[in-house]
Amino acid sequence: MNKTYKYNRYLYKAVLILIGMDVIYRCRDNNIKALICFVLFLVIVINDYLRQKYFYKTVKEYYSSIALGMIINLILSLHIEGYIDIYFYLILYELILYGEGKISRLFISLEVISLLALISFRMISGYDNIGYYDILGIIMVSTGICFYLVSLFGYKALRKEKREVERLNKELELSYEKLKEQSKKIEELTISKERNRVAEEIHDNLGHNLIALNMNLDVAEKIIDRDMDKAKELINKSYILAKRSMEDLRKAVYALKEKVTKTFIDSLKEIVANIEYTGKVKIILDVEESIEEILPEYKDIIYTSIKEIITNSVKHGKCDEINISIKLSIEEINIIVADNGVGCDEFVKGNGLLGIEKRIMDYKGKINYDNSISKGFKIELVLPNL
Repeated sequence: MNKTYKYNRYLYKAVLILIGMDVIYRCRDNNIKALICFVLFLVIVINDYLRQKYFYKTVKEYYSSIALGMIINLILSLHIEGYIDIYFYLILYELILYGEGKISRLFISLEVISLLALISFRMISGYDNIGYYDILGIIMVSTGICFYLVSLFGYKALRKEKREVERLNKELELSYEKLKEQSKKIEELTISKERNRVAEEIHDNLGHNLIALNMNLDVAEKIIDRDMDKAKELINKSYILAKRSMEDLRKAVYALKEKVTKTFIDSLKEIVANIEYTGKVKIILDVEESIEEILPEYKDIIYTSIKEIITNSVKHGKCDEINISIKLSIEEINIIVADNGVGCDEFVKGNGLLGIEKRIMDYKGKINYDNSISKGFKIELVLPNL
């Protein structure tokens, strides 16, 4: 827009220079007339400069300047013919593109009437009788002026629409930024509330478990010499309480993390790296990237289950290779962990596998085992894809 305005100003100045030269040329035979006409035209030029530089700031000064230019232009056009008529179109151009409101439309109407009256006067003033071609000429000129006006108004409407679109786009960008900021605040508030909730859970659940654990151990210490079986039962119960407390604490810490810097796949790769670091077991991980889109609860179940299964494979299976596969379909999530260990002829589920089963069943999933001798050990977990 600035570049277009700049070129328009250059063209405007060039047109004024050419009009001034034409005014002098047409009055060359009469020095006094030439001087008067040139001074009047110079007033037009100075008036235009002041209007476009200073007078545009107030409506009264602006339209007073327009009126002065229109009057001087009409006077010059009545006394000399030529390119001075172009100034009519320059005034119309300025009024249509930059003027607004009723007063602008009034001045446009006055300028059009003045131009048509001037052209009609010139065409009929030299003739006693008005002929067909005179009337046709007036009609053609009027049509041309109308076309010029319609084109300018159309261009103005397009430019106005463009400015409106740009304004709406800016408003949309501002609204989007505000929405992002509000969304961030809501997210922070949600995280803060979740932290408070988890903190309450830690206080209630973990505190209760630790008190119960302390009581059990205290009682076990007092009766261990008198009732060994009862003491063992209390110690076993204390072990379960401690393990449950560790699990609750792990979940709480996971929930309290301010920012998750690692993806779920990265967390799985970290487990793999920790095992492979010993150099005794190779783990092949095959995970689809879409796993990142599943429910957080599912991620927690899969992560815990894989860690437990790998631990069992390394500890009891005597394997040197473990294959982990996680596949997603529209209906289900399929997790398979298989090792090449010795397998087992009698399969006994420990607390770890029982815990995995319970978590899987809680989400209406299923778990399958393959413990064939000399074929290693394979566990398949299936969760519904919600």
